[in-house]
Amino acid sequence: MPGDDIRHLDWHLYARLDALFVKLFEAREDRTVQVVLDRSASMAGSKWEAARHAAAAVSWASLCSLDRVQLFVADRGLRAEGRPARGRGAIHRIFRYLQGTGTAGGTDLLTVSKGLPPARAGAITVLISDLWDPAGVDQSLARLAHRGGELHVLHVVDRRELDPSHLSGDLTLVDSETGAELAVTVDRTMRQDLRAAAEEYFATIDDLCRRRGIGLFRLDAADPVEDRLIDWLRTADELVRRGASSRVGSLRR
Repeated sequence: MPGDDIRHLDWHLYARLDALFVKLFEAREDRTVQVVLDRSASMAGSKWEAARHAAAAVSWASLCSLDRVQLFVADRGLRAEGRPARGRGAIHRIFRYLQGTGTAGGTDLLTVSKGLPPARAGAITVLISDLWDPAGVDQSLARLAHRGGELHVLHVVDRRELDPSHLSGDLTLVDSETGAELAVTVDRTMRQDLRAAAEEYFATIDDLCRRRGIGLFRLDAADPVEDRLIDWLRTADELVRRGASSRVGSLRR
């Protein structure tokens, strides 16, 4: 057609078909997916298993999409699993690292947010955490959101955090991260107060992420992780169809 660049003519097809065809090229953005896994002591138990599976699944899906993947584990600081990985074969290195990593220490997401390397254009950051931080998460999420690229939070929860019906009587509550103890008597009124406090905190996180344009998805540790992650990616795809900027749905390829 008039205006086509003759430098892109396919001479092999011309020799076979005696017709002129122009080669078309598709440019692909070179993208890095940063997976930040909270390994603090509050993540122990079923939440840790769900979080590790989620980190492995996100890493695998990203590698299959030809993206680079860099995995970090976070507590009061940040540690990289290694250099950014590319290619499906790199998943074995990530699996080995996740299998050998456990929970320990406290939570300082603000320090973690400061330690992450700069996000290049098109980068995606996926934070996998229960978001229990004594300093709160407002500043840390704000800092992560302003690094550039996209930020998605997989909020790992234990349904017992919202339903303390298993608690009753005289108890000593122990902070899993600091070891601080608190003697309480749990009755119906206190269970209602605990439930209301947890719901208020979760609602605060929902509002914070909505205001800052952060993709938030809640992952119940008791649910099948794979099914919930598929739900998350479907949600992201729906955002894309509505014209939102998120492209994490491309991980489904």
